[in-house]
Amino acid sequence: MSDLLDEDLEFRGGTLQLSTDTSVADVSESNRNNTHDNTARRKPPTSVNPSVLSGANSLTSSTSSFADARGPEEQANTAAAPPDDNQAVFPRYDVPFDKENIKDFFTFRKGVVDTAIQECITALLFPEDGEYLGSWLLTEITLWDNEKERIVLLTSRLVMTIKYDFIAMKQLDFKKTYLDDLDTIVIGELVYPPSSLVPERHLRGVRLMWNKGEPVPLKTVWNPFSQDVPFLTYASHPIFWHKEGTAEEKSTYDMETFALKLQRAIENMTSSACCIHHSPIVIQSYVGVTSLLHNKTGMGFFKVRGKFSF
Repeated sequence: MSDLLDEDLEFRGGTLQLSTDTSVADVSESNRNNTHDNTARRKPPTSVNPSVLSGANSLTSSTSSFADARGPEEQANTAAAPPDDNQAVFPRYDVPFDKENIKDFFTFRKGVVDTAIQECITALLFPEDGEYLGSWLLTEITLWDNEKERIVLLTSRLVMTIKYDFIAMKQLDFKKTYLDDLDTIVIGELVYPPSSLVPERHLRGVRLMWNKGEPVPLKTVWNPFSQDVPFLTYASHPIFWHKEGTAEEKSTYDMETFALKLQRAIENMTSSACCIHHSPIVIQSYVGVTSLLHNKTGMGFFKVRGKFSF
């Protein structure tokens, strides 16, 4: 009888030991699976890239940051599917206006933008402005969060922002910003302060700064007509999302192409101390009722508005 009890205890002990081993294996396997799932679901971290003066690899930082802004599923879909020129680069971002409204833009008409840009290059650029590097039609976002349609010319020495009347086809005003004066360039998503009541934009931009880290004076902040704002903020023109054609044809309206060319121009200036960062661009707007109405109706763009055009 004693022998039978001893054998039974040994058997139960063996069974208990076997069950414990299996449980440990299952837990280990489960932990590995959970770790793998968490890794797969984790979004790419947002990091600040080094200065554009660090080397040639920084030339692709703008494109890399643009790709990292997408979620894992969107990245996988983009990798699996062939590129489509008519598809928005970032489906998760809100597309400004729609295909019907975009036809009201005078700049949507064939040849208008090319003619205006060529006129500005001929009339406003001189040899002392440096080598011509490119031209774009972009959206300037003012200190008061108002969107404005602007022609932007880039040379090896400066960025020229031009207000142009696309109805009368003439220049109205322009401003030169010299690359030597820039101390910081920021490329990233346009965001509002946490306490802001303004809805999220879901749009990327580039900001050129020359205030050397100093805050904007209050007399400038509270004056919507001030010309002393120490930065410029650009986003892609609405036509970029609706323009049909090749990537090269759409690049005229693409902020990212401008940012990359600007980065190269800064890097070629050996004396420049300007740094480029990839991080959110904060727009100091807290209520923004006026700017919301202004941007929703496209008041900063030359459009057909019923029986009127302005």
